[in-house]
Amino acid sequence: MQMACSRGNDKQLAHRNADLHEKKKLQEALIEQNKQLIAEEIVAINGFAERRGLQFDSTATGLRFKMIKTTDGVPVRLMSDVSVRYKAALLTGDVCYNSDSTGLLRFTVGQSDLPSGLQEGLLKMKEGEEALMIVPSYLAYGVSGDGRCIPGSSSIFYSVKVESVINQ
Repeated sequence: MQMACSRGNDKQLAHRNADLHEKKKLQEALIEQNKQLIAEEIVAINGFAERRGLQFDSTATGLRFKMIKTTDGVPVRLMSDVSVRYKAALLTGDVCYNSDSTGLLRFTVGQSDLPSGLQEGLLKMKEGEEALMIVPSYLAYGVSGDGRCIPGSSSIFYSVKVESVINQ
């Protein structure tokens, strides 16, 4: 009787190992596909910057950042309450959002559902400063987009000016 139980356990173990192997293969395929999509997005971002004659600094996360105007203003920090004048456009040039029509962005840095790439860029700025940013999709709205104007897997080109900073 114990042999029958042992054979049953062997079959279960073999099925479990096969399932794990299939899951690992799927995971590896998804990782490779994601790497390819990111590589294609980097090519698109580089082409966008090149066509406009813009040179950006890149952060470790992949955010592209170019300071346009510097000041000695109050620095943006995590938990700063900020007001930001902005324009958000796709790399096609289509403007999605603009503070002229929607009003200033007002939020607490690090406590907002705004794109992490935008917040990362703002942390490099001070009150009164202006910058350009290219936020890759994985730091913006990801594969799903924002459900309104920004399609899935879209990089966003931001023009921003920090109007006010209140540090807690």
